[in-house]
Amino acid sequence: MASSQKEKVACPPEQSVAMETKRKGKLKRVTKALSLSAMGKISKDAMKRSQSIDNQIQQDQEQKKNELTLLLLGGAYSGKSTFVKQLRIHYGDGFPEEERLPYTNQVHETVSGAAIKIIEHMQSEHIRFESEELQNAAADFHQRNPVVNFNDMLTKSYTADDMQTARGANSLLAMACNELGKRFAYMNVKCGGLSKQDQDLLLEMWKDEGFQRGFKGLLTAKCSVRSIRPQELYFCSNISRMLAEDYVPSHQDILFIRRPTLGVIEHHFNVDDFIYRVIDVAGQKSQRKKWIHLFENVTVVLFFVSLSAFDENLEEDEALNTLQDSLQTFREVSHNHYLDKTDFLLFLNKFDLFAEKLRSTKFSAHIQDYDGDNTPEACIKYIREQFHQHRPCHKQVYTHVSCATDVVMMSDLLSKVLNIVAEINFRKTGGLF
Repeated sequence: MASSQKEKVACPPEQSVAMETKRKGKLKRVTKALSLSAMGKISKDAMKRSQSIDNQIQQDQEQKKNELTLLLLGGAYSGKSTFVKQLRIHYGDGFPEEERLPYTNQVHETVSGAAIKIIEHMQSEHIRFESEELQNAAADFHQRNPVVNFNDMLTKSYTADDMQTARGANSLLAMACNELGKRFAYMNVKCGGLSKQDQDLLLEMWKDEGFQRGFKGLLTAKCSVRSIRPQELYFCSNISRMLAEDYVPSHQDILFIRRPTLGVIEHHFNVDDFIYRVIDVAGQKSQRKKWIHLFENVTVVLFFVSLSAFDENLEEDEALNTLQDSLQTFREVSHNHYLDKTDFLLFLNKFDLFAEKLRSTKFSAHIQDYDGDNTPEACIKYIREQFHQHRPCHKQVYTHVSCATDVVMMSDLLSKVLNIVAEINFRKTGGLF
């Protein structure tokens, strides 16, 4: 009986080998095509990533050309922070009223601190108020509003023997307090606020003849820690406005407020497509070792000198003249190898106070090498030459005489300064404006 299934016909060996070879060849071609396709995709992804990285680098370079870093250096109370306030007034938000209001307490504290100085001076000079009632009220005011000298407070925490001891907790405490005392020697701590009662009392004391005698006596006190500072003179001279119920500090008032910079404060200002990164640092002598950590990638250094401090000594080191300290610091910083290619802008600041002081003080009495005329022009010429002689020969130093509290003067000066900084940045980066 015939079978219903078809029998398979066996292929010759030669044909079977040929078919297998053909199949393997086709498989290789497919595998290669798939591999090339995958490689192409990987290559495109890598190229996209590479282009993205290149674009980011280019953007960073462009941004770097437009970001200018200004490092503000100089001694304490030389005008660095006031310079930043001027930048904010002219190129920032201008200190809107809601941000000026909180400064009222600082103004009142300054007036109160000045009043305490005057009362203590009256006591030492045996000057009395016109009425016994006001005399007693002033004594009560002194007790309610003590001003504690931070350095004096710290020195009471240890004895001279503790400083000589090489070991122990007392020795560590003494060394810590000694260092803090140097750092905050310039700083007084105002305890408590200023009540409405005390504000009214201040206005009454200001009208008293004895109080005015004490005030004028402190004005003539030379180089005394207890003397009236310029900001105290400014606020006391405007005391009626400062203590008015509707008082809001003006731009000028804010410029006269003095608060020491502690640590590093960074500010940013956008001007003409440039980002100005302004770094304000503490100027106390004990803080200057930390400056070196800020020297990298600086476009320009702005170095501030207080002209009016030529007859003053450092509060941290009473044996060192403040102007000589500024000159020595400028030499050290300008010769630092990290700033070898960094130009300097030198601000001979507080010209107004300097000119006023020269009317009654001989410049040569405090700067022994000087034998010229006692005029602001002659003295400033000498100071400028001294600083330029202490700079490296290859370093460009742009010098400006300034008064950082003068809004009108600083408007013109800031425009010139920002142009100079932009030109320096142009030379450094080779960029186009």
